Amino acid sequence: MKKKVIIIISLIIFILIVFNTQLMASLKAEISVSSVDVKCGEDVIITLRFDEYKDIKEGINAYKATLDYNKEIFEEVEQEKFVCKNNWERLKYNKQTGEFVAIKKSGTNTPEDVVNITLKVKQDAKATVTDIKIKDIVASEGEKDIQIKETKVDINVIEDQEEKPEEPKVEKIRSDKYVIADNEIARILPETTVEEFKQNVTLENVTTEPKMVFTDEQGNILDDSSLVATGTKLKVGNNLRFTLIVIGDVDGNSKINLNDLAKMKLHIIDKEFLSGIKLKAADIDGNNLVTINDLAKIKLILIDKSESN
Repeated sequence: MKKKVIIIISLIIFILIVFNTQLMASLKAEISVSSVDVKCGEDVIITLRFDEYKDIKEGINAYKATLDYNKEIFEEVEQEKFVCKNNWERLKYNKQTGEFVAIKKSGTNTPEDVVNITLKVKQDAKATVTDIKIKDIVASEGEKDIQIKETKVDINVIEDQEEKPEEPKVEKIRSDKYVIADNEIARILPETTVEEFKQNVTLENVTTEPKMVFTDEQGNILDDSSLVATGTKLKVGNNLRFTLIVIGDVDGNSKINLNDLAKMKLHIIDKEFLSGIKLKAADIDGNNLVTINDLAKIKLILIDKSESN
């Protein structure tokens, strides 16, 4: 008899527990997100939703929760980043603790979105996977509080895969033999042909055809057999322009002759001064000065030419 009583009492207790459990009010919180893949500097909007109401008769009229996110990845969230939905209102946010609260005067027991929260990925954030949580959620049905399980969403912070436009390649001309500076090419030997000049320069990123165009002072195009002179113009590719300077060719006729000697003499005795490319052509020894030494060197050149003839 005593054993039967114990069994009956145990059964009654079990039934009461099951019954009370069935009557226990419950609610589910869910997060949806505008995009799970975001780049640096982009916004992501999360939406908190209440769903699966159970045994809530009077309706939920208030809730509190805590926003949990990585502040190394997202900019600090401010109050204005919260937007209440479906007549939820008076939301207050404490950014120090992450806690926020809101009310709904009419109450609700209908599944609905309650708030949108906008988070911005920092410009210098590294590619990673991070989560955003809404935790410590408590909803109120007047006198009764309902504990709600936390909810979260994973966010992929991705690198910007957009192809950046390729920087235009810069056209260049180099030479181990000539001096290239300030749109001039100097220290060219007398009686150098266009073809010989080409053999002593290297071009980079030049795609035009022809790659180099030589013209005299009158604008006539020179062929490969033509002699380069002081004053010859060189066009390289689309953008580079140079004036050529031949050593000793002061008068610009591509050769060294008595006229060049005379012009140098007049400069040295302060009668007629040379300037610009003519002055640079008269600098035979390359010391950036026109002196008696340059005059002596051009005389030797003329003597060698005379003897060879």
